[in-house]
Amino acid sequence: MSRTKPRSSRSRYYARYLAHYTKKNYPVVLLGVLFVVGVILGTLLLRGAGQETVDLLYRLVGGFVESRQGNSLYENFLSAAGSSLLFLGILFICGFCAVAQPLIVLAPLIRGMGFGFSTGSLFARYGTSAIGFVGVLVLPGALISTVAILLCCRQSLRLSNTFLASVRSMGHREGELYSLSGYLLSFAFGTVICLAGAFLEAVLYFLFANSLILG
Repeated sequence: MSRTKPRSSRSRYYARYLAHYTKKNYPVVLLGVLFVVGVILGTLLLRGAGQETVDLLYRLVGGFVESRQGNSLYENFLSAAGSSLLFLGILFICGFCAVAQPLIVLAPLIRGMGFGFSTGSLFARYGTSAIGFVGVLVLPGALISTVAILLCCRQSLRLSNTFLASVRSMGHREGELYSLSGYLLSFAFGTVICLAGAFLEAVLYFLFANSLILG
C-alpha cells in the first residue's frame, strides 16, 4: 500500500499538470492536432494516388535521398532550413493581416501533409528499411522545426486577431494592441529553433546518411 500511494499521487500530479498545460496552451495543442491530422491525410492521399503519381514520387524520393547523401553539411543545412523558414516568413506576414486566420490555421495542416506524404513515399519505395532513415535523419529535425512553426502560428493568430478586433471596433481599442516587439522576439526565437533543427538534421545526414542502407 505504501508503494501504491506515491505512484498514485505522482499520476494525479502529472494528470493535473497535463490538464493545466493543455488548458493554458490549448491553441498550440489544437494546432498540433492539425499537424497530426495533416500527416494522416498525407499518408492517405499517397495510398489513393494513381500508379503514375506513385512512380513519379519514387523517382523524386530516390533523387532526394541521393542528393542528401551526396551534399555537404552546409548544403544539407540550407536545404533543411529553407522550407521551415518559408513557413515562418508566411506566418510572419499573415500576422499583420486582419483576415489571415484561415491561412494561419492551415499552415500546420499543410506542414503535416507534406511530412506524411514524404515519409510515406520513403516507406512505399524502401519498405521497412526506411525506418532507420526516417527515425534518425528525418524525424528529429522535422519535429524541432514543427514546434517552432506551431509556436509562431499562435503568435501570428494573436496579432491577426488583434488587428481584426481593432478593425471591428473602428480603431477604438488601440491600447489593447498586441506588443509588436514581443511578436518580433517570438519569431526571432522561432527562427533560432528552426535553424537549430536544420543544423541537427544536417549533422545527422553528415554522420549517418551513408551508413543507413535503403532498399
